[in-house]
Amino acid sequence: MVFGILRKIFGGGKVAGRDKSLPVVREAVGSSEDGTSSKRRSRFENLEREMRERVEAQSHEMPGQAYFSQLQALQESISNRRYADAATAARESLPLIRKWLEDPRGNGKRLSLSMPALTQGGTMLALTGDRKGLEMLHDLVLEFDHLEEYRADAEKHLAAIDLFEAIRKAVATKPGILQNMMKSEVGAEDGRLVSNLISWLEKAGEISRAKSGKTYALYLEGVEMSAKDASAVYIEPTRPGSHQAKAKPSKPIELDLDKLTLVPLPPSPDAWASQVALPATSEAFEDADGAWQKLTVEAIAPADRPDPAFRKHFTTRGGVLSFDDLAKSEASLGAPGAAMFISEQGSNPIIERLERPIYALDVHPEGQGFATRSKMNILTVYGADLNVDFETDLSATPEVAAGRRRLDLDGDGGIFWGEPHLAINCIALSPSRDRYLYTHVDEAWCIDRHGTRLWGVRMPERPVETYHHTFEVGGMGGHTGTAAEIEEALKELELALPVTPDEIRQKYRGLVRQLHPDLNPGNEARMKAVNAAYEALTAANHDDLQGKKSAEDLLTFSATVTFMTGGGPDRLQTAAFSGRGDTVSLGTSHGRVLRIDGSGKPIALYDVGTAPIRILETDRYLYIQTFTRLYVLEGDRLVGLQDCTTKCDLLVDEGLVLLVENKGVRVLTEAGRLLGIALTKAPIRRAGIEDGALVVETRTHRGRFTGFRR
Repeated sequence: MVFGILRKIFGGGKVAGRDKSLPVVREAVGSSEDGTSSKRRSRFENLEREMRERVEAQSHEMPGQAYFSQLQALQESISNRRYADAATAARESLPLIRKWLEDPRGNGKRLSLSMPALTQGGTMLALTGDRKGLEMLHDLVLEFDHLEEYRADAEKHLAAIDLFEAIRKAVATKPGILQNMMKSEVGAEDGRLVSNLISWLEKAGEISRAKSGKTYALYLEGVEMSAKDASAVYIEPTRPGSHQAKAKPSKPIELDLDKLTLVPLPPSPDAWASQVALPATSEAFEDADGAWQKLTVEAIAPADRPDPAFRKHFTTRGGVLSFDDLAKSEASLGAPGAAMFISEQGSNPIIERLERPIYALDVHPEGQGFATRSKMNILTVYGADLNVDFETDLSATPEVAAGRRRLDLDGDGGIFWGEPHLAINCIALSPSRDRYLYTHVDEAWCIDRHGTRLWGVRMPERPVETYHHTFEVGGMGGHTGTAAEIEEALKELELALPVTPDEIRQKYRGLVRQLHPDLNPGNEARMKAVNAAYEALTAANHDDLQGKKSAEDLLTFSATVTFMTGGGPDRLQTAAFSGRGDTVSLGTSHGRVLRIDGSGKPIALYDVGTAPIRILETDRYLYIQTFTRLYVLEGDRLVGLQDCTTKCDLLVDEGLVLLVENKGVRVLTEAGRLLGIALTKAPIRRAGIEDGALVVETRTHRGRFTGFRR
């Protein structure tokens, strides 16, 4: 499968859901007449050929197509809980792995691939009692040194087949036995392994678990539970159906982003390349830079300490919403979880059980209530009282059915876009809860609470070929830097935030006229620094900037060349209503952010170079957060830029912006200027602004930071 996908990527195949061959290079003709575009095309054609030859040469270093077909069958069977089929796929993979390792054509070279057949597959063999299959797996990993890392797993799988039987016997003999007693009951040393095996038996439908204190009571499937235990078991309600079921399918608006002015932003660094980290502290709380006038710390009485089961926190217009999404609190007994609301006045919290498990969650900071999506794609909207407002089955809409046919999601397209709960990726709720939005791969649909379709849009295939700019955007450049390096780049161009792309381009053009060696010899070093700064701010191609023969060439190029590794739909990754609810922002996997008005008409387009994870719009500012960076925009002006870590929550509260990490909070102005950094020794449970003060809570202490030293 992997090699087949690579062949599709590099040529000769078709993309699922498309009826045309994949182009590898697309080129928009620019204003230059000196053959530059022809040279670029030749360069990329050579790159394509080299990559194709490399893939062909390495084909024998990978298992064959038959193995990857079995791998797909294994993963699909596990996902659909067809564990007997999964065990069969794992067992049939073993001789294919052996054949690959024995094949002399690889010249002894083998790619180090993840081998799920030897990990998850081994669990499936143990679960289904296939001892012979496990012995085959064990012998295989012992025979080939290339599989040495899987030998410990093979030993665990052999032990697991006996543990599975011992667990079944213990539960049959002692109905209602507690899970935390099972380790000693079956004579195992690893309690975590025993719990993991019990979880697999539950997924397989062999065992039922009922919450009992901090553990579970266990029963064989079909054995009657005690009344107390039965009351603690969550049974998901029947599917509600779609309130669009009677509507006829509608075609979305096919967006033409070439008609929009693109606002290119300094590209966001990749997560693995980001080195941002807050300093550590040994104090309970610390004002890292002396930004506040006063810091007070108080212990939280045990009776008042927040229940750690409520681990997700969201600041809203009236207070803080917290969620126990793993059903670990007492409030979630017999339910898939619970929600808690604490008002700004600090009155007694409102706690209610959830109707369905949370797979996706949306809380609008300017609204009341929230929306969830279950793995079964049921959208549930809750009101301010935390009770269900309305429900609908997103997977039963005519638009989703049409999208599944278009993308062939029940066939080969499923390889690319995933199962139904993955294809429906985003949900968003308007502040007044009168509308909601959901996305299906590359489409977004806005529906009112009564099921009336308001609008639908479809993103164009990625990447966009041309933009209305006279410099390269998103081409083969891609230099990224930290926020500090971006500031240095702006200084190099004699600029400062806030700044627009046009201002950057105009300043660059002016400096080129002053500094280019063809016009003013002796400025080579400064010209190189200006080029590097321009590349950091726009992602223009470094080689092209350095390789122009004259200043006029530098000033007139407008060709856009994009190396395509797949094309096809540009998946929607993020969706959010604005603070007023009159616009929607959509973020794509290709790093584009599109703003849409209330009628579904696109009004602005931004490019951050990588998929955004959260978008938030207030009356004045637009905040775009990636895994490594926060952008603050006012119209098309970039007014703020902050680096952040991959695990960072974004809050906007009382005119301040908070970037909340595990053990620290960075406080910014609305425009993104850093005011101060609050550090904690213990993990942060909750953070927010109360009457102008930053309040940060850990499990045992509360810190209050007041009075900025501006």
